[in-house]
Amino acid sequence: MSAASAHHDRGMRAVRRVREVRERDSRIGLLHALTAVRDREAKLEELRNALEQAVTRDADTLDQFVVSRQLLATMARAVGEAEHRLAAARTVATAAHHRWQADKAGMKAIEHLLEQRAVARADDAARAEVREIDDVVGRLHGRSA
Repeated sequence: MSAASAHHDRGMRAVRRVREVRERDSRIGLLHALTAVRDREAKLEELRNALEQAVTRDADTLDQFVVSRQLLATMARAVGEAEHRLAAARTVATAAHHRWQADKAGMKAIEHLLEQRAVARADDAARAEVREIDDVVGRLHGRSA
């Protein structure tokens, strides 16, 4: 990279670094959100299994029956709450995924722009070199005539 291109793209490279950090942070946030979803899914599955097992237990006395019904009602509420927490975690994970996609696209856009600028500068340098060579050849041809 020449000194001129370093000067011209200094600001864009700074933007790229910021976008890279933003993309990395949003990717980490997405990973945390997905971990939370998996944890909530596991907890919900555990609660559902416990509820299914509790439903099949027999009660020998009326007191045991009343206690088992209260336990089942409490467990059913816990399953419902776990389902709500899972839905919320999925919503957060979806939002985190969209944020990461947007940050990744922004980073790629800056990288593409920097590549385009480098190609344009290389083309300009090649044209300037051709003009200079043509000028030298023209002067040499003028001297020989």
